[in-house]
This record gives sequence, C-alpha cells and structure tokens, in this order.
Amino acid sequence: MSDIAQEQASALVQYFAEAASSVLSQVSGAVLKAESILLEQPTEAATLIRLEISGALNGISELALSAPMSVQFAAMLTGETAEPGATVSSDVREAAAELLQQICGNAADRLRSAFGPLELRPSAASEREPATGSRQVLRLPRGNDVLELELHIVHLSIAKRTEAQSSPQTTCQSAPQPSAAAPPVSDLAPVAAGRNLELLLDIELGASLRFGTRQMLLKDIIELCSGSVVELDRRVQEPVELLIDGRIIAQGEVVIVGGNYGLRILQVATPGEKIACLP
Repeated sequence: MSDIAQEQASALVQYFAEAASSVLSQVSGAVLKAESILLEQPTEAATLIRLEISGALNGISELALSAPMSVQFAAMLTGETAEPGATVSSDVREAAAELLQQICGNAADRLRSAFGPLELRPSAASEREPATGSRQVLRLPRGNDVLELELHIVHLSIAKRTEAQSSPQTTCQSAPQPSAAAPPVSDLAPVAAGRNLELLLDIELGASLRFGTRQMLLKDIIELCSGSVVELDRRVQEPVELLIDGRIIAQGEVVIVGGNYGLRILQVATPGEKIACLP
C-alpha cells in the first residue's frame, strides 16, 4: 500500500461506485446505488478484468465477479432471467465482462474530469494480480438481492506535474483532449473554411453504424430469404465504423446502453474531417 496515493485511491473507488450505479441502473431499468466496503479476502473470480491506467494517474486495478454475480450481470445485459446455480459458460463470461467494460468507460470519463487526460484500458484476464494494495467490494442492493463486484487497486500513483501544468483545481475544470470529446467551437473555426460554424451546430445529420460490407451477385440477392446468412468482410473483433451522411468519422466497439445498441469510440476523425460532413 506504500505506493498508493490514498486520496487518488479513494477517488478511484468513488468514481467506480458512481459508474457502476449509473451503468447498472440503465441496464436494469431500476435505480441502483453502490456503496463501497473494505474487502479483506479476494473474490473467487469467475470474470476478471484488468485495468491499466496511464496519464494523469498511473497504475493497475482489477474488477472481479464471482460465479453467481457473473450470471447475474450477464442476465442483466441480455435481458434474460438469471438461473440460480447456472454454469459460467464462455458466453456468460463475455456478457459479464462487456458490462464491466461499460462501467470502466463510464468511470474513465469521471476520472478525466477530476484528474485530467488519462487512459483506462480494460482487458480480460485469467490470473489475478499479486495480493497487494486495496480491495473494495461495491454493493448495489436490488430488490431482495444484492449485486457485488470487487475493485482491487493493485497500485496507483498520480503523475508528477510541472510548474507549467495547471493546479489540481484548474485541472478539474479543464476540457478533455480532442480525442476524448468534441473540441470547442473556437478550435474548429480555423478548419471551417470561413463558415459561421455556430449557425450550423443545430443541424441534424444522419448517423449510422457499419459492421461491414459485401459484394453480392444479383442472383444471390434474388435468392435471399428468411434464414439466409450474409457474411460480411469484417471479423467480430474488428472495430465498427460510425458514418455521418456516408462519411467515416469514428471507429469503436458496440455496447449496450439501456437496452439499446451504442458505440464506444476508440478512434475519431480530425476536426477538419468532421467539418467535411457538414452540408
């Protein structure tokens, strides 16, 4: 625990509790509020996500779900009923991990607002980190049961600031980097080629996701029927494209938000390329 900045660790727990409350409330359709409790023994993890944090904060953490909780989380994501004692299959583990990654994305936005630019990279893990650091269990009462996930902060430190960098109070109010959010209008003005951009900001543009494409013979199209399968040119693990009026402006991974499909942005176009989408 000597390498953990206690203030930052407490903030990390707080923001993950808020993120878990927000995401799980949306998915379940009920208002859930997480509370954090110090955990002495590690969770026997059936689903494990490792978090690498870099930038304003540096460290490694883990999110862990027990077997029963993995089943509960997977059922919440898919809208099915959790069967008591159900086996944690690979599908269950993947669905539970997807929900944990949504929590990570939500928490990352909160951490950036508090500490400044940082990256939080979640990945599935099969083995736990050494038993060091701080363990918290995030508990969310739901009706007659309780949802639980473990947050294990293996180590955490705050990046050293130079005198030229903003103070912590200023950093809390600083805008994210352009890759994390749309740049302010003043930053886009030079690439707007003299347009009055503020007059265009309320224009509605058509947005669509493209999972892949396929060239098909006319006879194959005519023969399509219910139950036919059309294979696309993109593998499952490859990013999905976000198109605005037919132009690719971002790539990302598909997530579930409140029972609807969504896209977590991984790569985004430059301001100039975004402006090119304007009519």
